Amino acid sequence: MKNFLDVVSGPLEPHAVRITTRKHQKLLLTAQPDEVLYFIRKGLFLARASLPHLRNRVLGIHYPGDLVRTLSMPPLVGAEITAASEKGDVWRLRWPVVKGILDENPDLAREVSDRLADQAARSALHNVILAELNGDERVAALMIELALRMGTETAAGRVFEMPLSRMDIAEHLALNADTVSRIVSRMRAKGLLAAAGRRHLVCPRFKDLACACPLAPVIARMHKAEHLLSA
Repeated sequence: MKNFLDVVSGPLEPHAVRITTRKHQKLLLTAQPDEVLYFIRKGLFLARASLPHLRNRVLGIHYPGDLVRTLSMPPLVGAEITAASEKGDVWRLRWPVVKGILDENPDLAREVSDRLADQAARSALHNVILAELNGDERVAALMIELALRMGTETAAGRVFEMPLSRMDIAEHLALNADTVSRIVSRMRAKGLLAAAGRRHLVCPRFKDLACACPLAPVIARMHKAEHLLSA
């Protein structure tokens, strides 16, 4: 079965401008003649904005396969999409062109609709995480999502890219950066996480990490990974 990247790439590639990004590079959100759609192909990207009282906030994390319409960003000061990974790959497309392709291809339109629904569900769950979980549980939820979305199973455990700084994590989870450092240190002391090379972490026992977050079953179900909780 083809994954979403494969299904969407064929129809969109002839109309795409490919952008190879470096860490901290921003994707253009300023007004243009036509609205733009960004198709994340590789790497992690952060949707950011400045809130009142000069507080910055990471509004969301975008993973490979995500689709970002520029009009989907809230009209906040400093709203931007920034590359978190050292290297990324993004396609920029004119939205009117994409809409025309989707109008002519109902199967592709359903695939795109399903992907956007998945992104909306992740955003809604993130709101629940911020409203209902304590700091330790929020950090565990993020690590679980990264492990599932970006991880690879190895003999040492589930290895995943971690390009986010403690400030990125703090802004995403509405925590203090020092608090994030203490929480991650406790997780490492418990053996839930360990370093796995430059900008990578390994979760030796995913089930134990899941036990640190009451919403782990929901996150796993969204990623069709319930089997990892019983492994």
